[in-house]
Amino acid sequence: MTTTTHLGISLVEQSQAQKEVTINQALTRIDAILNTGAKSRSLATPPSSPASGDLYIVATSPTGDWAGQAGKLTYFDAIWRFITPNMGLTLWVNDESVTVTHNGSVWLTNAVATKTGATYTLAAADNGGNLIFNNATAVTLTLPNNLPINFNCAVIQGGAGQVTFSPASGATLRNSLANNKTAGQYSACALHIISNAGGAAAEYILYGDSAL
Repeated sequence: MTTTTHLGISLVEQSQAQKEVTINQALTRIDAILNTGAKSRSLATPPSSPASGDLYIVATSPTGDWAGQAGKLTYFDAIWRFITPNMGLTLWVNDESVTVTHNGSVWLTNAVATKTGATYTLAAADNGGNLIFNNATAVTLTLPNNLPINFNCAVIQGGAGQVTFSPASGATLRNSLANNKTAGQYSACALHIISNAGGAAAEYILYGDSAL
């Protein structure tokens, strides 16, 4: 069956029986992304009791009915249906109150998130964002091995505690001076993943106001 270029909406065929099924599915697909936002982009497992029309951005390493659909839009219409986002698609994420835009590979945001704990692990939801660590003592920022190529975020040391960038098993941190910490209070660094062979070997570049 022929589909539209961008949303993959099924078109009615000549002499097709039960045209209303195709038309209703098309309207439901359009309705899912208009005048609403994605409920969340941090879930990797489908919610157990979704309402009709609920829209999500599938998180990294999804399971169950979402398996293999990471980064796609999914909406509930009796079953989970999926939309592959094109470059430029912008959506509001309800549970974070941020806007995200797809760049053709990943979802990006300019949101600022303040962290007060002594440990934190980067997540897919941090892509394109700004993390401020306000802690009086040292902070360990774990860099997981499974985030995608072109993941990037800014890291700001807002408190007295230096932020140490700690790659998880399988991940690699690179810096021209072998630095692995923020330089001091109010220093700013950036992380960018330049490769990830097999999806479990993320290679991070650290640049900015860093130190040993």
